[in-house]
Amino acid sequence: MILIKNIEALVRDADRVEHDVDLLIDGHRIRGIGSIDAAGLSVEPTILDARGRAVIPGFVNAHTHLYQSLLKGYRDDLPLVDWCDQVTFPLVREILRRAWDGGETSIGALWSQLGALEMLHAGVTTFVDMDMNIGDVIPAWSHIGIRGIAAMTMVDQWVPEELMVPLEQTQDETVALIDAWHRPADAEALVRVALGPSAPFTCSERLLEWIAEQSERHDLVVETHISETAWEVEQSIQITGTTPLAYLERFGLLERPLAAVHCVHLTEVEIALAAARGVHVIYNAKSNMKLGSGIAPIVPLHRAGAPIALGTDGAASNDLLDPFEEMRCGLLLQKAAAGDPTVLGARDAFRFATENGARAFRIDAGTLDEGRLADLAIVDLSAPHAFALNDDVVSRLVYCSKGSDVETVIVNGRIVLHDRTILTVDEAAVLEEVQRVGEQYGT
Repeated sequence: MILIKNIEALVRDADRVEHDVDLLIDGHRIRGIGSIDAAGLSVEPTILDARGRAVIPGFVNAHTHLYQSLLKGYRDDLPLVDWCDQVTFPLVREILRRAWDGGETSIGALWSQLGALEMLHAGVTTFVDMDMNIGDVIPAWSHIGIRGIAAMTMVDQWVPEELMVPLEQTQDETVALIDAWHRPADAEALVRVALGPSAPFTCSERLLEWIAEQSERHDLVVETHISETAWEVEQSIQITGTTPLAYLERFGLLERPLAAVHCVHLTEVEIALAAARGVHVIYNAKSNMKLGSGIAPIVPLHRAGAPIALGTDGAASNDLLDPFEEMRCGLLLQKAAAGDPTVLGARDAFRFATENGARAFRIDAGTLDEGRLADLAIVDLSAPHAFALNDDVVSRLVYCSKGSDVETVIVNGRIVLHDRTILTVDEAAVLEEVQRVGEQYGT
């Protein structure tokens, strides 16, 4: 049992903020909010003092590639296709060569831990990882204490042949992944599974049909890259006769819970289609900027009613896994693109980063309410950069706060970060091992 006392600002969600209250966690869930006397509880709780702090829902990073935590700072002068060829594919090729030829997979747990550490320090409690399923990539998440959605990458065309596995093997491994990890009714489980076709142009019709069948059979969310570049859209029209999102409708994938990543080059017809089908659009502003992919039409999507969530993308095309930066950058970019400061506000960005991401991946969190999962962060508001005379806490969090202001993170009712220190693993030892092993891969 955990009792957070004297909370200066309890941000239940983007529109509801309460002051000078306490919050009680019992087991995995929030059990009470208000004035709570520790002496009246049946069990002596761990007490956290939140004077001068905001308590907020944990952030949901709705799209990333954790292996790219090994590729920070590599190249800032390449568009997507060339960037894949020159930045990500060489590392993936070496990782898979070592794994397939010699069974060397320990680096998977290391990149998982590295990414998880960074996200926890920035208040992320749930993330979606489109990754390679080797070694202990997935077990590392539970070990460190963060909630992860495994959307392991599926491809059977376009990428270099040496990076692909036979379609039947992909199918078998995906079913095994679901059987091993997807237990949504288990309150103890921190891992869930989503289906991760990399993009329509990397998947054959046969694979997309199979993914739609598995999504329905196992009731799984599907996450895929959509219309990230103009090249992708042009290729789709040339080969399939239609644009990428419309192409997926042929396979019934818009009838399934779909998280469409990027959506930079959607047509007006596709914007209306996304809204009508309830497609969750995952906005990755910084990655799109670094690769020169363009600016996603978030304002038209939002106005049409399409739900928007926030993702960092991988650290090779962002360099940080920081939701504070992503909220601020993504919001300002939309204002600049529209030439209108009223198109979106701080509450929109905060909602994208919390409850919308939780809803997209069916996590019973994203707001701070009794009965919901205890996924939350305590943010220090006392630093000079976070000081403000106004009492609009959500605006301060979006425009002024930084990941370094996060003091404590609780995931599933467990304190994972406290006083800016990870409690579950030796952080310095992890970083030292990543450095040692990573150098062997030429990173």
